[in-house]
Amino acid sequence: MSAAAPPPADDAGWVRVHPASPWVRGWTFLLLILFFAGRNAVEDFAAGRLSGEDVPGGGDGSLLVAGGILLGVTLLISLVFFFSWWFTRFRCGEDRIELRQGWLFRSRRQMRYDRIQAVDLQHPLVARLLGLATVKVEAADGGESALELSFLRRAEAEAVRREILDRASGVLGGAGADASAPERAAEPGLPDADAADAGELMLQVPAGRLLGSVLLSGGVLGVLAGSLIWLAGLAVVVALLPEAVLDEGETLTGVGAAAVLPALFSVAGVAWSRLNAGWGFQVRRSTDGLRLRHGLTETTHQTVPPGRVQGVTVSQSLFWRPFGWYRVNVAVAGYGQESDGARDVALPVGPWEDVLRVLTVVAPDPGLDGDPRAAHGLTPAGLMHLGVHGTGTEGGFQHVPRRGRWWFNWFAWRRTGFTTTRSLLVVRSGWLNRRLQTLQHERMQAAELAQGPVQRRLGLATVRVWVAGAKAVVRDLDEDVAVDLYAREARHAAVSRRLADRDQWMRPEELARFEQRTREVAATEVGRRELARAGVVGGAVVGEERGADVPAVRSEEER
Repeated sequence: MSAAAPPPADDAGWVRVHPASPWVRGWTFLLLILFFAGRNAVEDFAAGRLSGEDVPGGGDGSLLVAGGILLGVTLLISLVFFFSWWFTRFRCGEDRIELRQGWLFRSRRQMRYDRIQAVDLQHPLVARLLGLATVKVEAADGGESALELSFLRRAEAEAVRREILDRASGVLGGAGADASAPERAAEPGLPDADAADAGELMLQVPAGRLLGSVLLSGGVLGVLAGSLIWLAGLAVVVALLPEAVLDEGETLTGVGAAAVLPALFSVAGVAWSRLNAGWGFQVRRSTDGLRLRHGLTETTHQTVPPGRVQGVTVSQSLFWRPFGWYRVNVAVAGYGQESDGARDVALPVGPWEDVLRVLTVVAPDPGLDGDPRAAHGLTPAGLMHLGVHGTGTEGGFQHVPRRGRWWFNWFAWRRTGFTTTRSLLVVRSGWLNRRLQTLQHERMQAAELAQGPVQRRLGLATVRVWVAGAKAVVRDLDEDVAVDLYAREARHAAVSRRLADRDQWMRPEELARFEQRTREVAATEVGRRELARAGVVGGAVVGEERGADVPAVRSEEER
């Protein structure tokens, strides 16, 4: 019933990881050593006994020698593991987290709290059996820049994650903050220290639905269908062969059947990976944002702060339509391009109602307040529904013109398009597999306007927009529409980033400062002109005239 206790720290605030950490990290290496050493010893002993000869090395004396070698190797490994543990320390300072590792080759890494994008709690299988966990801290570029604090006791790991999140959001900080004593180690009233389960339970994915979604994925069905067609073709060939070469035909059948085994093993591995990653998927709402818990052999607790979400993708495959299933992915800068494909999943599979529940947390402000379309009955849920299911121009969407239909978009030309709100760029695409992307204007990092030779002849152009961890492509728009979208996004993003760049997204004074700066800038002549040029008028995004400062369309040859 008590709050989770933080790990003990020294006078300087440095904390050592759990003493069993090197053994947990190196358990596979130890098993390999024991396997090869044991196999050789058993083979030599068995060979000597079966042949009636003395075991090489003096019979029983060789067992003592082997035992001594094994004991020496064990002591050496234990000594190496001890030094590895002793020199691995971390500290949560006032403005950064630091990690020191190594005794022969030492390294010291640090990460500022205002650069932290995500903090995850991971429970690998062996560590979970021992009650240990890893705290993984991700920076904006993801990949190898992540700091891994492994391993800590489960309650201590949650306390450390709680402190890092509080400091990164601005809730905890200042001179009075002490690295060894987090102020909010766990939520009060919990029966244990597992604060990853804190918050309001929004939804959970049943095992049957998850299994069905994996089996109905395009990759699994494609490989199974291809294998069946291949085997059926082989059977037909063998049936048409004359009896004189029937033996050769049977051999051909065996070889052909074996040829599909690698594909079947591959798709089985992919299916298992998705099933393992999404098992027991739970979504909870907390003051930190969205809390996710999932995994079978390795349980992961993720926290997705709303202030760190760059964009959201909602997708629906053709084979999921009869069941009304959808998938939600979020673009978080810390997960980077090296993500394993599971950490950016906010909902692996679920009905439309679950999609809306998730969107209320990861995309709480669709930017429709003050929009003329809202006065005509367009709601945030209606905008998302049009993005996934709609066609044509309803809801303010602009799509591929008719002249681009026959060259690029035979069936999806009325679906492929975009719309904008005060805060979002909404892009929809896909005819068989539907896809909706929403990107925040303030998070945009780059934009590109491109035009190929065929597009140039037809007066079409493509706009590409990048945020950290995601990219949206609006293909084959009318050239004027594409130029306006490009210019509007570039200007809108510049203004929004200046007004909404909040590194500590929950700090009250930061929120107040942001609101004050917004009012001050909007009250000036320059601010009104910049906001108008960005397309923000009374909360709505409107078009603008093409001016001399709009860059020319780039061709494919110039890129």
